[in-house]
Amino acid sequence: MNDFSRVALMCLLWICATAQAQSETVDTCLVAGQWSTPSVAQLPRVAATDVLSQARGAQFVLLGEAHDNADHHLWQLQTLGMLLAAREHLVIGMEMFPRRVQPVLDRWIAGELTESQLLQQSEWMRVWRFDPDLYLPILQFARLNQIPVVALNVERSLVSEIGARGLQAIPAEQREGITDPAPASSEYRETLRYSFHQHDNADEGAFEYFVEAQLFWDRAFAQGLADAAAANPQALIVGIIGSGHLRYGHGVPHQLRAMGDWQAKVWLPMDASTSCDRLLGSADSVFAIRRDPVDAKPRLGVYLGDDAGAAGVHEVVPGSVAEEAGVISGDRILIAAGVDIRGSDDLIAIVRRQSPGTWLPLTVERNRERIELVAKFPARDAVPQATNVHGASNPDADKDK
Repeated sequence: MNDFSRVALMCLLWICATAQAQSETVDTCLVAGQWSTPSVAQLPRVAATDVLSQARGAQFVLLGEAHDNADHHLWQLQTLGMLLAAREHLVIGMEMFPRRVQPVLDRWIAGELTESQLLQQSEWMRVWRFDPDLYLPILQFARLNQIPVVALNVERSLVSEIGARGLQAIPAEQREGITDPAPASSEYRETLRYSFHQHDNADEGAFEYFVEAQLFWDRAFAQGLADAAAANPQALIVGIIGSGHLRYGHGVPHQLRAMGDWQAKVWLPMDASTSCDRLLGSADSVFAIRRDPVDAKPRLGVYLGDDAGAAGVHEVVPGSVAEEAGVISGDRILIAAGVDIRGSDDLIAIVRRQSPGTWLPLTVERNRERIELVAKFPARDAVPQATNVHGASNPDADKDK
């Protein structure tokens, strides 16, 4: 796969965290800790009991998230508890697991695996790689209450191939049973186009492949949810999915509507400072969360991939710690904090251990020359609100940290 194909696929991630990445400070309508209904112009605040009433006649409730936002996962856990009280039978569908690990999830729910065994056998750190502590409370909740968990995702390499060569180049037998997706609406195409052209080296000629990859991804999630509903007709199917696949009725809800007469509700966690115009029509209900910069985790600000015993830098986020340190696209990070880096996982683990205000020495290889750099993480009271602009899994196993 060429460098452009990798970058184009990384653009898929951007749409899943635009609410987190943008800081709106005017014309706000939300109050932290309260639900609102953005489907009507007044954006009225509503009680949780009123939100729950939406779920009574629905087959699906889709809960969005930015994958690395701990508050989003706490909200999901709280909402799952509410839904369990309102509906006797639940099934939880999760984007975080590819279909092939379904037997592992079944063994987890049956109480046959420890947490470490679940993470190891599901290949969590290779497939998903976000902090598992963000998701384990949800998985524990499911096991405690004997709620089936369904793997919704496909192999990331499959989405990568579609983004590189187009859907028609992938034989039907290699598509993991996923049917052809419904075409994107004009509004969704414009959202994807904006994401696509965030990168300077984006080529208009590959935009259609980019759209096809995103639509296939949406279809895979929708089909997994629909299959779960067919197998559990009395259950409410709850989807745990990146918000970019859900907003404004695009993505997964659009594919579900194309597949049948499904009743799906989209509930999203939103930053309390989100502007009113961005809320209208974004979901059936939203829950307002106040961003706490004190809890912001360190971000180096790079897209990474494994590169022959090092962490390869595919792209550097503008304005990030990495850019200020002098890291550029194409660098191979060999050493961080005196530790040899064998792959992107090693670097991610080291960055996660950094505290605000610390300095991280890096040794990078650039044009076969070793260069010493220092990444300086901002002090706690200076941590920017958005240095990570992505909130979804990367099909090329790239990671922004």
